[in-house]
Parts: sequence; structure tokens; C-alpha cells
Amino acid sequence: MKTRILTALLLGVLVWTSCGDDLPSPAPTPQEKTDNANANTLFKNYSRRMEMPHLIGGPMDLFRVKTVSEFGVNFSYEFSCEKRATYWIAYRWDIDNTADNNIGRSEQWDEDTELPDQYRVTTYMHSSNGYDRGHMLASEDRQNSWEANAQTFLMSNMHPQYNRFNGQDYVWYNMEIRVRQFYANWTRKANAEDTIYAVKGGTIGTEGGSIAAKDQIIEVTPKGLIVPKYFYMAFLYKNKQASQGGYKAIAFWVEHTNGVDRTKGNELKKYAISIDELERRTGIDFFCNLPDDIENVVEANAVPAAWGFN
Repeated sequence: MKTRILTALLLGVLVWTSCGDDLPSPAPTPQEKTDNANANTLFKNYSRRMEMPHLIGGPMDLFRVKTVSEFGVNFSYEFSCEKRATYWIAYRWDIDNTADNNIGRSEQWDEDTELPDQYRVTTYMHSSNGYDRGHMLASEDRQNSWEANAQTFLMSNMHPQYNRFNGQDYVWYNMEIRVRQFYANWTRKANAEDTIYAVKGGTIGTEGGSIAAKDQIIEVTPKGLIVPKYFYMAFLYKNKQASQGGYKAIAFWVEHTNGVDRTKGNELKKYAISIDELERRTGIDFFCNLPDDIENVVEANAVPAAWGFN
């Protein structure tokens, strides 16, 4: 598996090099910001991408970008060294990276070597703990490239999940199938300018949301992995009419249970919430790089019908 390590010398972008480094937080200049009060100012070459949440940027947090040769950025994430877990995984769906080339599953479960050894999540930590290794960016959503698919099997893209949550015919599995319909019928002629910006994650005990940090996790496994109590997905759709207001957004929030929730299809709309509500619950500012006038409108409401839910 090939991964390009981003460095300041090669790509002109700063990346956290080790946990504990001081993180600069430069103020935006007036000419840089006139329409967005909270855009990312750290590592702007990548953090200004539209799918990015606002970086937490603490001294024990790392920002990483995974790239592949076929289409550049595959996904990005912010990692807590203190918690040994990702806050979120951010990525895009567009006409190129949603192509189905029948790659299948690489099954190359592996450590993410771009993280420091002492904080890295290992395959051993995920073994024999009663949980699945639950993808955030799903393998099925990277079927255009073997390299991109293999990256989805990195431990940095995983959270522990109950099998009766993540497994076939259970709610998280069914939700992934349903949201895949957002782009399933795209064609190059009709949708070449369309993009869906996506963020997925699990709650790992982060301060700042309406749910207390202690109530965000189920447990810490004996090998040191946080098991989130809630999982979420957030989506922002930009179509070719974006200059005329062609955006829409929706989020999904579901409790991580070991029950028999087999909700599927259109019934999954009961888990839909607005981006604003997701931000209140998690304390994370999603799609912070949108101009404020657009962000304030599209994040305020969730309209499942606009996303094909009957």
C-alpha cells in the first residue's frame, strides 16, 4: 500500500509531526477572510477543503491526510494521541472516486505508520475484544482504486463496533447502504460537477458538546481502545448550481447498541438531524469552510425528502 507522507518541504503544508508539539494558531488576515468567521486557519492547503470540520488543534492532536496516486486526497482525519482515537474521518464523493471498478475488499488490516509509535492503534489492540473493527470510510465507498481501498483498512479509520450494529442487516451497515444511494445513479454527463462532502465518526469523550464527555463512551477496552456510545454521519451536497445556492446538508446520529436494530431503507430517516444539532451534541464545527451565509442556512434544518427519503 502506498501512502504519500505530507511534509512542509515537499508540499508547503505544515502537519503535526509528533504529539506534544506546540500548534500555531495564526489569525486570518482581513483579505483572507471576509465571508467566514470560523474557517480553518491551520494547514490551509488541506484543512480548507470543504469536507473538513474545524480542527481541534490541541497539543496532543494530529491532523493527517491520506492520498493516492489515482485522485489525490482519499481521506483526512484528526487523531487524539491522548485517547488513541480519531475524532472524525472526512472525505469526498465525486464522479471519479465513486466509480465502481469492483475492487473488492483488500483486507489489508494494518497500523497507520504516519502516527507516532507510542500512540498508534495496533491490530493487536483490536483483537479478541468482542467488537468488530468498524470502518468509518467504508470499503464499499472506495471501489475505484486498490490503493484507496487498502487505506480504508488502516486502524486510524476504525472504531470498535458491536457486530449487531456493524454487521450485515444491522443499523450501521444498513445506513451505509442507504446513504450510498446519494451517488449511486450519478453519470459523468449529469453529475460531473457534483460533490458530496462527508464526515463520519464516533464519540470518544470530547469536551464541548451537549452530551457530557463521560456519557459519550461505552467503555475503554482492556487493550486501551475507546468504544463510542454514539456514531454519526454528516453530509453536504454541492451540485453544479452551487453558485445559485445549490447546497443541501443532513446528518445522522445513532446510538451504538448491541441490540437488534435492523432499521433500513427509508425508515432510517428517523435518525436524521440537522448539522446544527450534530454540532450541539458533539461540540465539533462541521463544514466550517462554507461561507457563513450558506452555512447558516444549510446547517439549520434536515430535510430527509431532499435526500430521497420517502
